[in-house]
Amino acid sequence: MSDLTKEQLSSLVNLLDSREQRIRGQMDAAAVPRTVSTGREPSDDAELAEHGTEERMDDAVAEHYRMELADIAVARKRITRLSYGVCLDCGEPIPYPRLQAYPTAKRCTPCQRKHEHMFGASSGMR
Repeated sequence: MSDLTKEQLSSLVNLLDSREQRIRGQMDAAAVPRTVSTGREPSDDAELAEHGTEERMDDAVAEHYRMELADIAVARKRITRLSYGVCLDCGEPIPYPRLQAYPTAKRCTPCQRKHEHMFGASSGMR
């Protein structure tokens, strides 16, 4: 069980809510096809290559957003299961300031460092 007060948990739920709304808004804005924003299709090889690069970047950004939304969903499940704010690795409470900075944090800072050292920075972030 975490050491969070009801007020702290409420504040963190609000952070998760606003973060989710922001991400969904960014996803909606990014969903506009580039041909709509530029008004035309690429006309030569250079523009076609640039268009392909932009599409790959858009796909990477969309995947990042999907991962963030999945992290938010996991955090919400942990809240309902009363395991939110507890480190997955050591079982100790995650400090409130860390949760304020990263409301989807799954690990305390020392365990996250160990995790990143063992598995790389992109594996199981926060």
